[in-house]
Order: sequence, then structure tokens, then C-alpha cells
Amino acid sequence: MDIHTTYKTVGNSLKLQTLQKRQANVRRTATELARKRMVALMQHSASMALRTEGGGQGQDLAAMDWSRHDPAEREFYSNATEQLNKFKQAVNWNSIQMGISSEDLERELRMAPGTTQLDSFVPESGGLTGQGPPTIALEDNQEPLEETIDDEELLAKADEFPELAGTQPVEEVRTHEPVNVENHAAAMELAPSKKKEEMDFAAWAAADAESEIKSEPPVDDTAEPLEGDLLRIRITKSLDEPIITIDGEITLGAGDVLFLDEMTANYLVESGVAEVATL
Repeated sequence: MDIHTTYKTVGNSLKLQTLQKRQANVRRTATELARKRMVALMQHSASMALRTEGGGQGQDLAAMDWSRHDPAEREFYSNATEQLNKFKQAVNWNSIQMGISSEDLERELRMAPGTTQLDSFVPESGGLTGQGPPTIALEDNQEPLEETIDDEELLAKADEFPELAGTQPVEEVRTHEPVNVENHAAAMELAPSKKKEEMDFAAWAAADAESEIKSEPPVDDTAEPLEGDLLRIRITKSLDEPIITIDGEITLGAGDVLFLDEMTANYLVESGVAEVATL
């Protein structure tokens, strides 16, 4: 504000240059201070995450006093710690530090699903150590979910006709109930025979062939369209686009002599594109 006020009242003077230099120094100092604080936070986070397990007490670093830091710096520190933990899992940090014995340790550290850590009971963010709860591996013993049957599929199967689909044989349904009656000589003569009626397939095929011959309509040779007479014309004007005739597309150019059907030739003559050229 002082720079704008000085520029409006005094103009480009020595006082304005002094204020501009002071502003540049303040910005440079703030940038350098922020850089050093970010580097210190990253160094502290990396030292805490990658410190050697089982070391002496002199290797322990003091916890961060977040009352002296900005909330944005605390969020930056938490994100840096999370990324370092992901890095340790990606490179298998425990195997690098402890060798083959870390594999057995990882198997023992698997917790049951629903395990609650101590940091969950601490109201302050960051937990007991200020770094949040450590990452633990949970057992995955859940059984796969049963396959659910869609209601639409059930309705579709219910509406399907198994006889037409060929999935089930067609069963004959008896409409009359069997009645126990005494057999009589006349009734036995009138009763239908249990033998199947023999079909004469040769006679059946011959009858079908005769019916097909009778049903075929007579072929009318005169139904085929006859082409009209051809006229000889001379093109007087060229056309950019071809025209469509019974023989296909033809490109018209001035001076061309063509033999076209009567309808197309008359159309071109009437439109002024061609003229009749009799021999």
C-alpha cells in the first residue's frame, strides 16, 4: 500500500525505490525461511521413519511441538510421513534392515479384522507419538460372497417354453381318467388297434410334389421391361456432376455425341444442355 500511495503522490522518486527494495528483501527472506522450515520438517520425518530399529537412546529424536507450528506445516508433515511409509512398503524396508527374519515377523504381525490401535483412544491428532497410528496388516479370512440370482433371470426362465426351446421332452397329457369296466366281446372289436398306423412316405412325397407344380404361377415372358429407342444427341454445355442413366453414370462434356434412351435424351434437350443430332 505504501508503494502505491507513494507512486500516486510523489511519483518515481528515491523513496519509492527504497520501498521496492525493502519489499523484495522481505519476500526473499520469507521464501528462504519457508524453504528451511520445509527442509527441517522433511528431514525430521525421514529420520523418524527410517531410523534403525533397536538403536540406542541417543538415536531417538524429540517429538514435534505443534503449538509452535502452523496447521499447514503439520498437514505437510503428515503427508510426508505417509509417503515415506508407502516408500518403505514398496521397497520392503524391513527385509533390507532385518534380512530374512523380517518375513517371519511380518507373518506374526497380522492382526484380526477390527483391531483397534491405541492411537484411536487419544483425542489429540497424531496419537501418542504425534505421527499417527502405524500401519498394520489385517488378516483376510473373509469367505467369498455367494452368487446372487437375479430376479429378472428367474422371470425369464419361468416365461420360457421348455418344449419349444428343446430343453424338456413334450409329455402327452391324458384328458380322460381310466375307468375300470368289464370287457365285452363287442367292445373289444370296436376298440382301436394298439398298433401304430404305417405311413406311406413315398405317396406323401409324390402328392407334395404335384401340389408344388400346380401352385407355381406361369412365367410371363412379356413382364420383362423393354428398353426404349436410343436417340443420338450432342452435348452443348458441360456439367460438373455426372448424370445417372439406365447404363450407369455418365459425365457430360461439351461436344460429346451420345446415344441415350429417349426419356433421358428428351430431358437433356429440354433443359438446354444438349441438342438432337440426327444422322
